[in-house]
Amino acid sequence: MILFACNNNKNPYTNNLHIEPLILAEIDTAHYMLIQWKDSVQNFGSIKPGDSAHLKYTFTNIGTTPLFILNTRITCGCTIANFSRDAVLPGRSGFVTVTYKSNNQTGEINKIITVVANTKKSKYNHLIIRGTVQPPENKIH
Repeated sequence: MILFACNNNKNPYTNNLHIEPLILAEIDTAHYMLIQWKDSVQNFGSIKPGDSAHLKYTFTNIGTTPLFILNTRITCGCTIANFSRDAVLPGRSGFVTVTYKSNNQTGEINKIITVVANTKKSKYNHLIIRGTVQPPENKIH
């Protein structure tokens, strides 16, 4: 018991076999983790055409083994996602950052980012971006 107490902050998927720990975590379905999102739906408000919105979604590993974000899936080329690449140990927090580029889109925006992680119930977690891109200003000459 003392050995486990001292190694509580060590990633149990670290190995000498040259196998990425996140691959081992993904196939270890018996130990999938619970994830708690601080806010899985965010509204960036209103932006002008051509502007970008930057959002940060944070989560906490409320399980007992490391949590890994394996991948993110986006619904269009106007959205870029980045995420914590390292193991998120129990009780610790990680993040997913999202940049939405409005390009020539206008009106109401509702985008879904799918976060793939070693999480119970479903390994697919959905983050939602909402906001509005204002119509272009008509300039009168």
